[in-house]
Amino acid sequence: MITLAEGTGGAMGHHEVTVFFLSLAILLGLARFLGELARKYRQPSVLGEILAGVLLGPTVLGYINNDWFTFLFPTTGATAIAFHGLVTMSVALLLLVAGMEVDLSVALKQGKAAIFVSLAGVALPFLMGSSLAYGFPGWFRFDFDSGMDILPFALFVGIGLSITALPVIAKILMDLNMLKSDIGMLIMAAAMINDLIGWIGFAVILALIQPAADAAAATAPSIGLLGTMGLTLLFIGGMLTIGRLFFHKALPFVQIHTSWPGGVLSFVLVVALLCAALTEYIGIHSIFGAFIAGVAMGDSHHLRERTRDNIHQFITNIFAPIFFASIGLGVNFVEGFNLWLVLLVLGIALVGKIGGCYFGARAAGMQVRERWAVGFGMAAQGAMGIILGQLALNQGLITEPLFVAIVIMALFTSLLSGPAMERCMQREIKHTLGSYLPERNVIAKLAAVETRYAIKEMAELAGVNTKLPAETIDDAVWRREQIMHTGLPHGIAVPHARLANLEKPVVLMARSIKGVDFDAPDGEKARIILMLLTPLNDATAQIELLSLVAQVFDDPETRQRVRSANTATEMVAAISLAESHLGEHGSSPRIPETEEA
Repeated sequence: MITLAEGTGGAMGHHEVTVFFLSLAILLGLARFLGELARKYRQPSVLGEILAGVLLGPTVLGYINNDWFTFLFPTTGATAIAFHGLVTMSVALLLLVAGMEVDLSVALKQGKAAIFVSLAGVALPFLMGSSLAYGFPGWFRFDFDSGMDILPFALFVGIGLSITALPVIAKILMDLNMLKSDIGMLIMAAAMINDLIGWIGFAVILALIQPAADAAAATAPSIGLLGTMGLTLLFIGGMLTIGRLFFHKALPFVQIHTSWPGGVLSFVLVVALLCAALTEYIGIHSIFGAFIAGVAMGDSHHLRERTRDNIHQFITNIFAPIFFASIGLGVNFVEGFNLWLVLLVLGIALVGKIGGCYFGARAAGMQVRERWAVGFGMAAQGAMGIILGQLALNQGLITEPLFVAIVIMALFTSLLSGPAMERCMQREIKHTLGSYLPERNVIAKLAAVETRYAIKEMAELAGVNTKLPAETIDDAVWRREQIMHTGLPHGIAVPHARLANLEKPVVLMARSIKGVDFDAPDGEKARIILMLLTPLNDATAQIELLSLVAQVFDDPETRQRVRSANTATEMVAAISLAESHLGEHGSSPRIPETEEA
């Protein structure tokens, strides 16, 4: 991040405007290009975006020709101020998106399992990191000459190693076709609670160091530590209670009286910027206000998946690359690299997070394979760990070598998480979707046009073809649907549940002429609905079925054949034809849900 010199100001002249737009175009262009390149090879886009900053920063460009680097990215003057302001807004909006991923209702409905996993996944790495940093600050390259107290430094190390990255976790689960599964939903819920705890903890640390920062800068009188923490708690409590209710009531009014999607997008951004300004004023970083604003608005069912996706795409494809690329402009990753420190930080993060979540999942009664999958899934730090480290560096809380170690750790855990989860839950797929789908389990023309009644109609058929009461099936699937909608793009929905007395997996399929709203990310109504019922004691059957659905219905021709079929026989035949083609080509596509952050 660029550090501004005191006393710079004034309007931007012709030269400053030219340099500002030129540097911004180069930075954003290279960040987007390398981000897309990383995504092409199934890596997090943040990896390419940070690499763009490394190439344009002192690590590479500054080493090759420092004059070019200082010309494009000056550290003083009006250009630097403008760029600093843009980067600050970028990270605030990025935290808004992260906050909108936190659906408190989903987390609470997961019950004790999500709470156990989250608390254990925070407690162990926090205790390991903070205790080691407090007892051996030199190991973490603490700057003893900075005048900074060791306590907030140690607390930050603990929080920095226990945070998670919701957008990265969501992307990994999508790639593995696990986002809509029970274990995927549990991981998301636990990560939501984890992030909320982490950012509140970071706000407390900022409150601890703010009085000292105000005194050092000789700024306006501070309201004091107790005043800052009191206002912070009041802000959090107000936004997550009265604020949530207000936004839930206000969103329909905005949608009715403004154009879509511009009206809702403007409303969300205005609220986020106001909250950012408020938290900055009371002594907490502006990004915390944007994050809590996202949490308060994100779980309203009036904020449709398609609207969320528009906000997500706008911010993560424009502002996120600017922020992540800007990281490399202020840090020399070669000079700041320390192998011992990288291994120490990485070891604490992996052992603490994976071990803590494993024991939390064990306490919740989960099976061994599920425990390991949850541990590796929660280990991904990605963007959130990097943002936290950057803010700490800006505040003078940590030194450059520790920041470089945090960035490497965040990227490594994000790269490790997906393959490790896949290995934990891997199961040899011996069946096809068609083998689970006899004609008697197919409804060629669904009568229901609402979600609740569509599930009930399919549950009644499932009750006839299984030994379980239809009411039991209906209740389990509907409860699962209320926690997280199961709509997928392209008119597909996969309502599902795990049932205690079910002996083997059961699949039902229905075709809806008018479509049923399962709140899919693309806003399209489901015209092909597959109900997936799996045994409670089979941890991987649900994931196998979701993967099979993704493979079969990734093909537009297959979707069209099923939609245009007139009988159950024709619908099953379309599935069999698609799977025969998959067998010939050996492909395993997935249904894309949303892009990563």
